[in-house]
Amino acid sequence: MSNDSNFVVGVCTRTQGPSAFVEVRAQSIEGAITDISASSHNLFGKSGEIEVRAVRPALKPGDWVLARPSLEGPPKRQRYVAASGKRLVSFEDLSGLYAPEAARRLLVETGRQDGFAGDKIFRISASDMIEVRMAVSPDGRSRIVDPKDLRSLPLWPYQADAHIRVPTSTGHLDLLAKDAAASQSGVVNWSTDADFLAQVIRSLASEGAEDGALNQVATLLSGHVARLENSLSEAERLDPRVGHEIMRSRRLADVMKSRDDLLRDFMNVLRSDPEVRAQLTARTEELAAEAAQARSETLVQERTAALEADLKERRAGGEAEIAATLRELEAAELASMTARLKTAEEAALAGISAKKAEVETEVELLAERSAQIEAQNAAEGGRLAETQQLLRTLDAELASRKDEIDRIVRIESLLHARGNAPAERARIPGIRPVNDAKPIALGELAAWVDASKLLSTAGKHLCVRALTDLLSGSLPVLSGSEVDDFVALLAAAVGGGRHVSFDCDPTVITFDDLWVRPAGGAPTALGEAVAECAGQGAVRVCVLRNIDRSAAHLWVETLADKLRSGVIPENMLICLTFAEPPSEALAEALKRLPSIDTSGAMEKAGVIAALARSPADRLERRIEMSTIEPASGPAAAEAAGKLLVKDVQIGFADVDWFARLVTVASALLKKDAEDFILAAARRRAAAEKGGAPSNGKPGLRVIESGGASNA
Repeated sequence: MSNDSNFVVGVCTRTQGPSAFVEVRAQSIEGAITDISASSHNLFGKSGEIEVRAVRPALKPGDWVLARPSLEGPPKRQRYVAASGKRLVSFEDLSGLYAPEAARRLLVETGRQDGFAGDKIFRISASDMIEVRMAVSPDGRSRIVDPKDLRSLPLWPYQADAHIRVPTSTGHLDLLAKDAAASQSGVVNWSTDADFLAQVIRSLASEGAEDGALNQVATLLSGHVARLENSLSEAERLDPRVGHEIMRSRRLADVMKSRDDLLRDFMNVLRSDPEVRAQLTARTEELAAEAAQARSETLVQERTAALEADLKERRAGGEAEIAATLRELEAAELASMTARLKTAEEAALAGISAKKAEVETEVELLAERSAQIEAQNAAEGGRLAETQQLLRTLDAELASRKDEIDRIVRIESLLHARGNAPAERARIPGIRPVNDAKPIALGELAAWVDASKLLSTAGKHLCVRALTDLLSGSLPVLSGSEVDDFVALLAAAVGGGRHVSFDCDPTVITFDDLWVRPAGGAPTALGEAVAECAGQGAVRVCVLRNIDRSAAHLWVETLADKLRSGVIPENMLICLTFAEPPSEALAEALKRLPSIDTSGAMEKAGVIAALARSPADRLERRIEMSTIEPASGPAAAEAAGKLLVKDVQIGFADVDWFARLVTVASALLKKDAEDFILAAARRRAAAEKGGAPSNGKPGLRVIESGGASNA
């Protein structure tokens, strides 16, 4: 905030040494001030505070402050700090009143009904202003209380550029940043009317004046003093005529001050006037009566105090005698009672000692018996624990052996049946030429998904995620009640509407069993699909179903690694499904793969939209793999750098996969790409920490692979 028109305004909440902490209430940007009291925590940290290191004059909690903060500190611990700040004082413009005297009467005599208390600056004319402290008087009105001597109230030049109007939730607040270097422009006498008249009278009482001038003053006073007193008694009303009368009396005071001889003569005449002398006599008698009354009251109070002191002394003596008598009686009774208690105590102690000896003997016997029982329980508990552990081990071994025997029996049965069947070339069910499907570029996929009427709002997001996983070389795991429809839609998006389905069974034990049938050596549906992808460049969406019915935990990580490293052609897009909850070993392996729950992904009325479309309106698309190019070096490096900041590292072996991931995610996910890349990289890092990918070979010796791999 280096620009002079850019600053913040707030309230001091606390101080610490030379620094003050300010809660930001408003912000000025290019001269426009806005209220940010409800959102300051979003702009200036959780507390919405800034630190101001040097403010003159010193701040106290509750003061308004103007500052220009900037960010300081290390990257992860930055905070807003202002090197200096200005204290702001409440401001009000009274220059619109008919004269400065009206402002004086409003702030000193009549008082204001706003109930304001504290420091405030008032503009009283076009060029002058005053700084005072207001307080609420007993009548509920706010008046000036500081400075206490208003005879020489300082005047300061008004600076319009220092006036700030801050918007708040209850309206606008006027504040002014007073320049500490400003020079005082003058003084003004704002004494109260009563103080001003007292000054005039005190000045008249100092010396006398000549007869001619005295007559002139007497004439003026006799014509105006009565009316002034009546007007001053009605201080709650602000009457311009009263102000004019006061101003006239002040001009009279100026004349008297300039004529010392006039003042002396005037006072001499006053002293010789019979009426004045009579008033002085009456006042003297009144003061004497008041003094006599005060003296009589003092004598009564002194006599009353003496009587009370004597009574208190006599009462204390009687209480002391009574207390001594009571102490003697208590001592005699206490001695008798103590003797009786001691005799009873000795008898009770003798009985208790006998009982204690008997109880201790019984306790020793019980302790010995308890120790014997605990030793027996410990021995029996150890034997019981050993027996239970042995039973658990035997149960686990028995279950493992039974599962292994059942799997081997099923495998032998399937191999025997397939060995007796005539050899024939395998074919891929449901696959036919898809040259009539429209090609689609990578950048158009997101729009195709968004326009689909078959997917729900959540399903569109899941579909884009699944396509990103498939096209970037990942191996997504699909689950939920709508897997089949979801797979069909993925195939329609990138595979021309057709997909290869491979049902896993117990014979699929190794990675090679995915591509070549055991015993016969004929290629599986996946084997033929990978041949077409490698030879013809066709795009194939392949689904490995029911992986929980095979030994998938032995080959699933190998399959994911082959896809990621490019050993399997990039135009072969593979995903997984399972029929039953996976085993513990398979579930652990699937944690390192992306998972998508398809429940609720399809629009309930989507099938109606699909049936209602015309034959020419084909949904099927075939992805143009040539539009998927690895991200440029700078883009991939920037993405890898963001991962390093979050302690996620990409290995050298995954560079090509990561570049492709960045390209596909950026094209399909847009603003969500960064989070998707971070999640994929973390899964890859977790897989690396879990160990190198398996070679897909089981630890069984009862069966061998049926043929060479086509992968």
